[in-house]
Amino acid sequence: MKAAGNGVAWVPNMDVFSHDDGVVVKAELAGIRREDLTLTVEGNRLRIRGLRRDTPRAPGCRFLMMEIEYGAFEASVELPQGLDMGSARAVYLNGFLRIEFTRAGTSGDGPQRIEVA
Repeated sequence: MKAAGNGVAWVPNMDVFSHDDGVVVKAELAGIRREDLTLTVEGNRLRIRGLRRDTPRAPGCRFLMMEIEYGAFEASVELPQGLDMGSARAVYLNGFLRIEFTRAGTSGDGPQRIEVA
């Protein structure tokens, strides 16, 4: 398990990359319902929070191997300067959350919530 604290059970794997038009944050979040995700931007910090719910198991279930992490998760990433935080677009598809930011804007004041499509 990766280091997590403050009531957080796990931290998702993430990629962050830039290109000519902006920055993309991609998080691996298989098995999570869209309504269990919360994305916020405050300053230049993107915070992804959510919950992966465990499924019921048959009585007497004994694990032979258990690698899937369940419960609350949180990840945050400091984004580079010069992005338009209001331009953020988030799409959750096939277990991956992809958030795109465009360049050359100004950051808004206070936290902003990003809706997930």
